[in-house]
Amino acid sequence: MIRARLEELTLEGLLLVASRNGLEPDPDIDPERLISQLVEVIHENREERESANSTTVRIQQKKFAVLYEDEAPVFGRGGAPSADEMQLPLHYETNRITLMLRDPHWAYTYWDLSTVKAREYRESTRFDGLFLRVLQLDGAENDLRIQDSFEIPVQIEDSSWYIYLPQLEAYYRIQLVARNNHRRELLAVSNQVYVPRGRLPFQPEDMDPHHMALYELCGMEYLEVPPFGDEIDGRSRL
Repeated sequence: MIRARLEELTLEGLLLVASRNGLEPDPDIDPERLISQLVEVIHENREERESANSTTVRIQQKKFAVLYEDEAPVFGRGGAPSADEMQLPLHYETNRITLMLRDPHWAYTYWDLSTVKAREYRESTRFDGLFLRVLQLDGAENDLRIQDSFEIPVQIEDSSWYIYLPQLEAYYRIQLVARNNHRRELLAVSNQVYVPRGRLPFQPEDMDPHHMALYELCGMEYLEVPPFGDEIDGRSRL
């Protein structure tokens, strides 16, 4: 039982568990009262997560700062967790998004939505979903003039996405946006990436040893696509 496991902890250990579950109790709180609050919050968090019932949540479930009845941590009588017992949280209680270029046609983006916002949207009767707004920018880095854009709907439980980038030699950013109360709410804006042309300047047999070593490390020879500027739909591609 969760209560029995929590009762094994010192007050210091209970305060650490409270912090991991989003509580900020008074340091002088009565341990029994704190345990009761923790049991309630842990069950609420568990029910909230299970109600989503998404593949993403199931895959990531071991990373959530939620205590199951058979997983309540025991830090020992000293109340201090060991290095093995410390885990990075899945969420950092901030709204942020990051964009990474995988190759000249595909990018990977991952984001974090605070539990406060997630709970607000789940409880709102006027919430109409989250989406990623992909911005193709005109100009160099930090030039925010939008040349083109498109949107990708995502779920609250999602935290990452692969995105096809249609234009080479272009700059991109990603916005995380919510539709709520009949308006759009900008939650976060990613870093900016530049998409190169996606071709090699010369054939492998013409490479010097340094470039050949880089070519072998990048794994391009294993891609099932033409790597030397073959035109497909008017664009050079990997």
